[in-house]
Amino acid sequence: MLVAPTIAVAAFCGCSTAKFSVGHVMVPVLNNARDAAMESDDLRTFQDGAAANLFLMEGLIRTDPGNGDLRLNASMLYFSYAFSSFEETDATYASQLYLKGIGHARAVLARNKKLAVDWTVPFDQFEATLPNMKKKDVPAAVWAAANWAQFIALHLDSTAVLRDIPKVTALLERSAELDGAYFEGLPLVMIGSLYAFRPPMFGGDPEKSLANFEKAFGAAQDSFLLPRYFFARYYLYRIQDGDAFRSVLDRVIASPPVTDDPYRLLNLIARQRSQTLLGEADDLF
Repeated sequence: MLVAPTIAVAAFCGCSTAKFSVGHVMVPVLNNARDAAMESDDLRTFQDGAAANLFLMEGLIRTDPGNGDLRLNASMLYFSYAFSSFEETDATYASQLYLKGIGHARAVLARNKKLAVDWTVPFDQFEATLPNMKKKDVPAAVWAAANWAQFIALHLDSTAVLRDIPKVTALLERSAELDGAYFEGLPLVMIGSLYAFRPPMFGGDPEKSLANFEKAFGAAQDSFLLPRYFFARYYLYRIQDGDAFRSVLDRVIASPPVTDDPYRLLNLIARQRSQTLLGEADDLF
């Protein structure tokens, strides 16, 4: 892959040529690389290569800051890298990655000038703008919210972070209204997770959690394992159903690989994370 020569030529020829090269050469290559990674069963190579790819993306984004495809790819990669590699071992670093993922997705979402620009405004002001969200905004909203939700999950001891839960939930619920099936029901998975792990004083609601997970199961293919992992990790833990917790995780771990699976890598991560979580069951229940 002639990445370095392409960038060098683009830089030599000037800014407009560089942006053209990014949009017409690099973005298609990165889209193919993303799809190849998602279809791979080689988690180690993904983890080893992710950091370099993120620096490459950051450089390309500096060249073409308005390229939404680049920023969405970066947000997805920050999420996948943090979730697969550091959530369990280095929460501080995972948090940094999630924050970067939020930033890139927010930049794409900011193209819709009718949405809140300042996400620190009171919840009522933030929520009042969400009806202006369109279906084309869903990918950016979902990846911003997915990174945001996982960041929150790592900081449940922080009242300041917990106060953001209604905003990220509202953002996901509007996304689900527009396209709940996006990325195999990811908006519904994240809503279900938030309602499960958020404390009651911040709107935690196991019944709403279950309802959204059930919708997510309907939206996703049976072979997509992440919804089941999140269901066990958050909902079944919240209601303290140890038998169902073990049963669901066993099912994820035993799920056989599927031929031509577009989410092979995420399913591998789900199996590995489920194995780890199952090993903690005796301490959790």
